[in-house]
Amino acid sequence: MTVTAHPDSVIQLGDRVVELKVHRCLWSGTYSENSRLAIEECAREGVVRAEIDVRLLRDGEMVVFHDDRLDRVTDAQGLVRDATAAQATGARFEDGTHPLLFSEAIALLAAHEFPRRVELDLKDLEPYTRPQAEALARAVQPIKGRIHFSCPADWNLRRLLAVDPTLPVSLNPHSYIDTEDDPDARLPIGAYGYRDAHPLARRRLSTTSEYLRDRLGGIMRLVPGVVEAHVRVGMFERMLDDGIADAAGIFHDLGMKVDVWTLDADTPHWRERLARLMDAGVDIVTTNTARAIAGAGRVPT
Repeated sequence: MTVTAHPDSVIQLGDRVVELKVHRCLWSGTYSENSRLAIEECAREGVVRAEIDVRLLRDGEMVVFHDDRLDRVTDAQGLVRDATAAQATGARFEDGTHPLLFSEAIALLAAHEFPRRVELDLKDLEPYTRPQAEALARAVQPIKGRIHFSCPADWNLRRLLAVDPTLPVSLNPHSYIDTEDDPDARLPIGAYGYRDAHPLARRRLSTTSEYLRDRLGGIMRLVPGVVEAHVRVGMFERMLDDGIADAAGIFHDLGMKVDVWTLDADTPHWRERLARLMDAGVDIVTTNTARAIAGAGRVPT
């Protein structure tokens, strides 16, 4: 069966395209996040861009799973990192399937043309060992041209690149600067109102625009060859609120696309927020409700 790209995977804005990234492969919401059925639906429906999450297991295997615990989305309990491959894949999602090992997910993706671009979101912050980095790099070879590894842990991206410098990588800057109180980062509020522990944030020494360009320019260069910046939607909106009209340009000038996460339909003021993000020049919007977002994006505002 020939599959074509689904029109609700993108929003066409004149000669510019904003891609909608399907968060955890939740296209219709019929199937469990990160599950085999969800991935297969994205392939069947011609989803252009999707994301899955990856976590380490106790025995060194890796599983496609978002949370640090099994409890919320499966019938099992406990920390994912404490489970073996047999225990993790023995858990059951609500859609009746079982979590996939990373190698199984890659094989499944390799069997289909779509999604054409897959973000592999690495959830572990602990530094990878050399064998772990090698295993990840080896596993993605069948679809290397379609994937990119993402992570807020720049150290793990560098470990992957030490194994294979040609791996596509993207970076979430929120280990260093943010607008929300992330318990993993525990960043203090700096002089410009952003959570940031850097000396530049201790007192106002320049305009907010200059400060953000300095900080984001340095952070995004921590990993060579970054292709995309993953920016929390609330932080990007804060940048716009602070008068940084060219917020997307900060990343574009570094040769990176801007992905804002996560905006869903039926959240407060989502249509107005979507229009503002598109007007600001973002390249990708991460969402759990791609079809509704696409429909709203096509309606003139």
